[in-house]
Amino acid sequence: MRLRELRVKDFRNVALARLELDGPRVYFLGPNGQGKTNLIEAVGLLGALRSFRGAEPRDLIRHGAPEARVWCALEHERDGAVEVEIAIRPRQREVSINGARCRRLAEFLGRFPVVALSSHDLQLLRGAPQLRRRALDLALAALDETYLNALRRYHTALDQRNALLRSSRTPMPEELTAFEAQMAPEAALIVAARAATCAALAGHFTIAYNRLTDGAPEVPALHYSPDALPASLVDWCALWMDSRARDLVMRTTMRGPHRDDFTFELLNHGAKSFGSEGQQRGLVVSWRLAQAAWQHERTGFAPIVLADDVLGELDPARRAGFWHAATDAAQVIATGTSLPAGGSTEWKVWNVKDGAFAL
Repeated sequence: MRLRELRVKDFRNVALARLELDGPRVYFLGPNGQGKTNLIEAVGLLGALRSFRGAEPRDLIRHGAPEARVWCALEHERDGAVEVEIAIRPRQREVSINGARCRRLAEFLGRFPVVALSSHDLQLLRGAPQLRRRALDLALAALDETYLNALRRYHTALDQRNALLRSSRTPMPEELTAFEAQMAPEAALIVAARAATCAALAGHFTIAYNRLTDGAPEVPALHYSPDALPASLVDWCALWMDSRARDLVMRTTMRGPHRDDFTFELLNHGAKSFGSEGQQRGLVVSWRLAQAAWQHERTGFAPIVLADDVLGELDPARRAGFWHAATDAAQVIATGTSLPAGGSTEWKVWNVKDGAFAL
């Protein structure tokens, strides 16, 4: 899948832009704070109608405007020429495909795969488990409405259980039991999906890292670490029942999928503690490229890869290896304050200043 044309109106600091993006490599060049990231953030909405920066819809709308609009003309492997229009309002997002409004999210999810690499991705490796959980959940939810709905139902019941634990009175056992019964089937689905996805991603991750480093013998690995693996729904309920005393003391639910994690390793050691700066950056880039390969495998559509201020942070060897590793991307759209050095890749370069774009 490739993005042929992009039109943006009242998105962040971009009042109005219309860009032809033909070609496999597109680069937005300019100083920081000019709108480069904002533009590829708009493209990133194609994935699951979410900002890859975690912004709320109201934050995407230019100050003083009632809504933001993003229009994309795509060349799609299955559907040929496709037009997608996204309207963003403070409390609503609306999508049309070839002029027909999408009534259900399932009509959209997985159809236009996009993977975003960001300079902030290093926190996936160095930061708290919740960042890694969110990254994994977003990758899954972008393709699977069943997973997305299970995640929503689980967290709704979890929030209600936690509210009971924090209340001024001691909750009745049957009240906790009711929410635990709601959580159990969703927890089982979430953990099974995460385990299967991490197993699939692990193979792509190793391939991407080895390509990125030209086969350096560093033994990269990705490991899913579930908080618990009960064998049945009854066992899930028993897990929460057994932890009630502790949960009441801590005033929150201490066990469950909301405590899961996954880890990056090199040479059988945790990369967070033992990896160099270059190795750590290579690992998080490989995680995103593995995600692109996995999306291609699952959907049959080659994703667009968005590289936000990433290529300039890689050392020359890994920067050259990036193109060998990014073979599952139909198109790479990148940003930076200077053009990436080295390699024979030809870019279509757009200069960016104050939310305006020029060749």
